Amino acid sequence: MSPAQRQAVFQRHLTAVARAQAERQGLGYAGTIRKLPPPPLPGEAPGTTRYFLNAVMADGRSTGLVELSGAAAAAVRRAERWAETGRGAAPAIKAAKRKV
Repeated sequence: MSPAQRQAVFQRHLTAVARAQAERQGLGYAGTIRKLPPPPLPGEAPGTTRYFLNAVMADGRSTGLVELSGAAAAAVRRAERWAETGRGAAPAIKAAKRKV
C-alpha cells in the first residue's frame, strides 16, 4: 500500500473514531482538527500531534473542540504510526451508527 493510500485509510479511521467519541458524549460530529506541534529546538524530542473533535452541542446552536483522549487517542496514535511506517496491521474502521 502506498503512503497516500495509508494516509487515506488513516483519515477514514480518524473520522470514525471522532464520530464514535461524539456519539458517546451525546454530541454531534462536525469534523476533526489536527494540531501539529511546533518544530523542536535542536536536541529536543519532537512533540506529539493533538487531535480534536469539532463537536456540535445537543441544542445545535454552538460548537466546540473536544480533544480525543483515552482509548480514542490510543487508537488514533496506533493508526498514525501505521500510516507513517506501514508496519503492522491496518487500523480497523468500524462503521458509525447513524441515527435515522
